[in-house]
Order: sequence, then structure tokens, then C-alpha cells
Amino acid sequence: MAVPNDTITPTFFVSSSIYIPPLLLDFFMVFNLLIFGEIVGVLGIVGNIINIIVFYKQGLKDSVNISLAALALSDIGSLMSLQIINVMLNPWFISASQIVRAYDFVIMVAFYPHNYFIRVCGFITAFVSLERCLCVVAPLKVKRIMTPRVAVVVNVLIFTVTLLDMFPVYYTAYLDWKFYPGLNRTMVGMVFRQNPYLVYAASYIITDLFIPYFTFFVIITSTVIIGIRLSNRALWRQSVSKVTKADNVSTKEKKVVVMLVTVTLIFIVCLLPQSAFLTATSFVPGLVFFGTNSDLSFLCYCMCYLTETVSSSVNIVVYYRMSGRYRETLVSVPGFRRSK
Repeated sequence: MAVPNDTITPTFFVSSSIYIPPLLLDFFMVFNLLIFGEIVGVLGIVGNIINIIVFYKQGLKDSVNISLAALALSDIGSLMSLQIINVMLNPWFISASQIVRAYDFVIMVAFYPHNYFIRVCGFITAFVSLERCLCVVAPLKVKRIMTPRVAVVVNVLIFTVTLLDMFPVYYTAYLDWKFYPGLNRTMVGMVFRQNPYLVYAASYIITDLFIPYFTFFVIITSTVIIGIRLSNRALWRQSVSKVTKADNVSTKEKKVVVMLVTVTLIFIVCLLPQSAFLTATSFVPGLVFFGTNSDLSFLCYCMCYLTETVSSSVNIVVYYRMSGRYRETLVSVPGFRRSK
């Protein structure tokens, strides 16, 4: 979360109390751009487009397919905003920029949208985990309630309501022409309205602290309940000598649950570094943007973006390896068989 401060020095990085070699910062930005930005990120965007096509071909009559398609859409938004960050915050663009102050511009057009899509991914992942948990605990009741229409409504609400979190930061700050005395140049940069500190403080508590840990809590709790419930079912089936049709259905359900649990665990592992870093900023104010340790803050964000890129790109691999139905549908997509 950017902290408004009109007294900052007009350079890309502020002097830091913890020395970070400039070459190290440049290395991470170039590494993000050339490796994760241009390769993993682009492949992730293509992979999520394929996911949406596959789930559409399978039919959006399944609430899980609807939620996973919505998750793929939010992953595309997350990866595309990261593309902007990687391109504009690399040393070549920064040195060549004469009109736009790269750091300020990226915060407004990519950083905040990226956070929005990450929050959407978290809510959708939590919703899928909670839905599967309820299906395992009370399958008959939940299947009557959790219809495809309900899934569509919930996912649309997630995308819409999460947008409300964007209003405070975009109301408080905007892009405009601004004179930077240190550069002796007028550039497009962030301009803050009067007294924005309370707005940013409240937004930080909700966006960067409450929402991530709330989604983690729902995901972890649902996963634990699913694990316990499936273990109890397995013990019960072992005590019965005859295998019934219900056992086969349970096995199929278990495969779906294992796949979804894998997706949620990847999400938690990859998003936990950012949540830990944002929590640290509440105890070490110098870690915020434009703070006394802004170089260290930027380095931490670079590392967090690496894991977030993996989280938004790897789902297609999980689906392909763990879902036979997904593989069959993917092979049936025109052009895939020939390219295989």
C-alpha cells in the first residue's frame, strides 16, 4: 500500500537505512521481466485462457467449473497487471522515461489492480474450498442449494464487491502533471488529496491485513475439515467388505477434492510471503513505499511477485495431471491434438 508523502525525493528509490546494492535491485527487475514476466507470466495467461475454454466446453452446469473459470479469469487479470509492472519498472524503461514517473504511474495503473485481482483470487479460492467442504459434510443438502446459478451470483458478487476496496485509494490519489525539483522536470506522477492518511490506514487494515488472513482462515479450516471427513469415510469403507456404487462415487469425489485442495495449498504457499511482508510493514513503518527502507521494500515486492506469478500460472498443470476429465476435454479442443 503506497503511503502518501509529498516530501519524498523525486528519485526512483529513496535513500534506505538498510543498504541494498542497486545492481541487486536491477537484477531482480530484469529477472522478473525476462524470466517470470515474459516466459512464466505469458505462459500463465495462455494457460488460463485454455482453462476457461476447457471449463466452457465441459459445460457451466457444474458450480465447480463456474468458480474455476472465474478463478482463471482473475488469474489472467493478475498476470496482465504484473506484465505492466515488470515492463515499466525495469532499469531500461525507468532511465528512458521522460514524461511519466514510472513508479507513480505503475502504482495507479497496475499495482492497485493487481492487488484487486489477487484479493478476488483469494475470495474465489476460499469459496471453492468452503463449497467442497460443505459438499463433503452434507452432500445432499448442499447440492440442492449450491446450484450453478448460485455459483454465478456468488462469483459476480466477489468481483463486484471487491471493487469497493479500490474506491478509497483512487479517490485519495490520482495522476496529474507534477514538478519534481530534484529532476528539474515536470512529469506525470501521483498527486494526493488533502489528509489522505486516515483513508490509507483504514484501507491497509482491510485490504492488506484482514482480507488475506480471512481467506487463509477459511481455506485452511475447510481443508482440515475435508481431510478429517474423508479419513473417516475411508476407515468406514475399510470396515465394509463389499464395494458398492456409492464407494465409486466417493472415490470420484475424493479425486476432485484432492485436486482442489492442491490448488488451494499452492495459493496459500505462494501468497503467504506477501501477507507476511504486509504484516511486517505494520511493525516496521520504514518498509512502506517511499519509507526509509524503500529499497528493501521494493526487493521484497519483487520476490513476492515471483511467487504470485507461479500461483496464477500453475493451475493448468494441476488440472491436467490430476483430472482425467480435464485431459479428455483439452484433447478434444480443436488444434490441440495437432499441436501436441
